[in-house]
Amino acid sequence: MAQNFTETNKALTLGSGVNTDFTTTEVNKVAYDKGFYIAFKDAGFDSVRFFIKQGWCPEFYKPAVDDALQLGLKVVLVPFSMYCWGKGHLVQWWDEVAEYYKDYPAELVFEIMNEPKMAGHSDGEESETMQWYGECIQEIRKSNPTRLLAVGGPHFNGVEFLTEYVTPEYLSYTLEDGTGFADDPNIWGVFHCYHPKSFTHGAIDQDINKDHPNWKQLIIADLEEANAWSKKHNKRIYLSEWGTRLNHKKKYVEEYTAFVVTELAKRNIEWSYYCGVFNNAWPYGLFNSEWGFAGVEEIVRNLTGKEPPKEVPPTNQIVNSDFMLDLTDWNTSEYAIMGTADEQGVDGTRAIRVHVPFTYEPDIGRKIIPSLYQQYEPDWKFRVMGKEQANKYTIQLRENRVYDISFHARCEVGSARFQLQLGQAPDNEPIIWTSEEIRVDSTLNKYEIKYQHSIPSVHNVRFSFIFLDRHSEIILDQIELRGHKPT
Repeated sequence: MAQNFTETNKALTLGSGVNTDFTTTEVNKVAYDKGFYIAFKDAGFDSVRFFIKQGWCPEFYKPAVDDALQLGLKVVLVPFSMYCWGKGHLVQWWDEVAEYYKDYPAELVFEIMNEPKMAGHSDGEESETMQWYGECIQEIRKSNPTRLLAVGGPHFNGVEFLTEYVTPEYLSYTLEDGTGFADDPNIWGVFHCYHPKSFTHGAIDQDINKDHPNWKQLIIADLEEANAWSKKHNKRIYLSEWGTRLNHKKKYVEEYTAFVVTELAKRNIEWSYYCGVFNNAWPYGLFNSEWGFAGVEEIVRNLTGKEPPKEVPPTNQIVNSDFMLDLTDWNTSEYAIMGTADEQGVDGTRAIRVHVPFTYEPDIGRKIIPSLYQQYEPDWKFRVMGKEQANKYTIQLRENRVYDISFHARCEVGSARFQLQLGQAPDNEPIIWTSEEIRVDSTLNKYEIKYQHSIPSVHNVRFSFIFLDRHSEIILDQIELRGHKPT
């Protein structure tokens, strides 16, 4: 059956949209979990936008797409693309993605590219960037003739680039039926708005009114320019990113979100707020695996008009838990050496290998405890640096919660022993809990352990594997730490 979404697209709206920045595109992000969608749906969001990585098989993202649509959430897929891979590769990959999802409903939207400058497109090459857009559109239209496409300009998707470059002059392609950009009713124009930028991107808390007295005028100017583009080209507008860090006093973030949502509604501009989830430490993230939307309730109400849920589904707070990003976010002590173990993980995926040349033997001067661990890094590029930390730490333990810990493990030869440990970051002092000894053999098995946190909440935690056998070589994969109420 031929795809024909044109009439459906006329009425399609994203409603209250949110960026769920969970996918494996770059460092520091948690893996996809359906619990995120359930939480955001319960909080009143109507659509999700998430990133997919150029070159990855489109099937990898199928669970995230299917779960969203099943829950009644509309989906915007947008790639993290790589300029250095060349235009041909991006076009070919978009052909694969479009072909794979061609039978999906109209509620699945393709956004062609995210912030080309971040992908590596240089200033002064705007015309070339728009050629990339045009060739991707041509390829997608072969299998998806009427799917809704969201198209932005070069650079960081600023509205001025929408105005100047998302036009028939720069999108001068011609489809097989002889039509082009101007004739296509199934294209939206995309822009991003992060005004005032030193507030939205500021690591130190600010007073939005005192420090940026013209902030409302800056935002209105962008929205008015986008609205003018919409009227000129007879196409709808999609603000696919706007939002702010949460390390400012909440009243300023609340004022900001209430204002922007109202102004967007006046102009019928579709939007997705940045950001819903990334990891617990991400200063933009509304969602926390242990506290849900606690502390940002009014912000969520501004965005959705609905009261956020008091409880959210258990989700894994470990970053790079399946080592799809090599060794990122994992650390070892002096007596442990880590490396990747390709095809050694669950289902033949990548895992981590830890070699333990020495163990803790203080009687002969070996006073280091060999460990593999993850924690919030105080020198992280995106850390909060002001007075308002806003509970932005990677791993956290909530009072009176049960923690389900699971992982897959084996050793290369014979058997090996280790323990799990939770301690207060950054120095693992005091130690909060240490498990019983765990013995693994050469067969990759799943291990599950429970820990009940009955002491006061700890907001900055180190999660460790403590190795007990010298010369052991251990494979680990799919490490999870999920907290929930006792049953």
